[in-house]
Amino acid sequence: DRKRRLEKTVTDIQRRIGLRAIGRSTDVIAPSVIPTGFPELDAALGIGGLPRGRISEIVGVPTSGAATLALKTVAQAQARNGTANGAAVYIDIAQTFDPDYAHRCGVDPHNLMLVHPYNTQQGIAMLPDFIANGGFDLLVFDMPLHPLLEPDRQQQLSSALGRLLAPLNRSDCVLLFVTSLPPDSDPSRGNNPLPDAYPRHLALPHYASLRLLIRRARWLYQREDVRGYEADVLLLKNRLGKAGGEVRIAITFNGTVRGDAV
Repeated sequence: DRKRRLEKTVTDIQRRIGLRAIGRSTDVIAPSVIPTGFPELDAALGIGGLPRGRISEIVGVPTSGAATLALKTVAQAQARNGTANGAAVYIDIAQTFDPDYAHRCGVDPHNLMLVHPYNTQQGIAMLPDFIANGGFDLLVFDMPLHPLLEPDRQQQLSSALGRLLAPLNRSDCVLLFVTSLPPDSDPSRGNNPLPDAYPRHLALPHYASLRLLIRRARWLYQREDVRGYEADVLLLKNRLGKAGGEVRIAITFNGTVRGDAV
C-alpha cells in the first residue's frame, strides 16, 4: 500500500509539473540544451548551453554583448530545428531589434517571430500564452530594466513567472530574459557584481536556473579599424553546473558576427 501511494504521488506530480520534476537518482540524465554558439562558454556551463524547460537570464549594459549572445543562441535554435519555422520568438520590448545585425549573427529573420508589445506590461502578459500554446524552442524576452523599477511591474512579472514554471518544465522551450542595465551603470568585479540599479526585490533571479552577466572587456583592432571586442561572461547562477566562473569570449565582425573562445 505504501509503495502504491508513493507511485501515485510521483505520477500526479509528474503529470502536473513534468516528467523531469521528479525521478530516481539513477535516472538522472544530462538536460537538453540549446548551445550559445560560443563553445568555451557552453563548456563552462557544464551542460553545453542554455537548459530547456527552464528560465535563463543574460544581464548587461547596451553594447556589452548581451544581445549578440541572445541572437547567436537564436541562430543555434534555428539550425537545430530542421526547418527554422517555429524555432524562436523574440519579444522586443524596447523595439531595438536590428534585422541586419541579427542576420549577421546567423539568424534567419524571415523565420523568426518578432513581437513588439506596446509596453512591458503587455509583454509580460503574453508570456503564459506563448509558453502554454506556442511549442517553440526558444523564447527571448528582451527588456530594459527601468520599467521593472516600478513595484507593480515587479509584482506582475513575479506572478507570471510563478505560473510559468510548470508548463515551461513540461516543454522543450528555453525562456531567455535579456535584461538591459542602464548605460551609465558599471558592473563591478567584487562580491556583488551587479550594480545597485538592478532591483533587489525582483523575482527573476530567484526563478532563473541560469544567470549570466556579460561585460565588454576591450575592443579588438586590426590596424586602425575595430574588428570586434572581447567580453567577460560571469556565471552568476547555475543550478545545473558550477557557478561563479568567468569566461572570456571574442565577438568579431567580418561581414558576419563570429564568436570565438579566447
